Amino acid sequence: MTDFRLPSLGADMDEGTLLEWRVTPGQAVKKGDIVAVVDTSKAAIDVEVWVDGTVRELLTKVGEKIPVGTVMARLLVAGEVSAAAPVAPGGRRASRAGDAAGVPRLPRSGPRRGSPSRLPRAGAPSSWA
Repeated sequence: MTDFRLPSLGADMDEGTLLEWRVTPGQAVKKGDIVAVVDTSKAAIDVEVWVDGTVRELLTKVGEKIPVGTVMARLLVAGEVSAAAPVAPGGRRASRAGDAAGVPRLPRSGPRRGSPSRLPRAGAPSSWA
């Protein structure tokens, strides 16, 4: 899991106020996507995410004033899977397609029980050569 922190959006910025989230828990994001709008002492500025991933949890509420470096959200990066449902600010579970607990079902990887493996057996001729 990766912490998404309020970056310094100017040389003299010490804090900012979250004006808007542009993402929701469970949403996939790519590096460079705008995920929030933050008000500094000079202007409202779009804040970009710097990694590809999925929004796991939003920790900062709209209207909240926070110092630079504060963890605003948590992201799952490629390959990470969370056992719990995504969480919105205030502790609400995000609703998503999936099982009754709100956890999306992921496809199984590897061969299913009882099905033959797709890899050649030891000593068997292979066409990979």
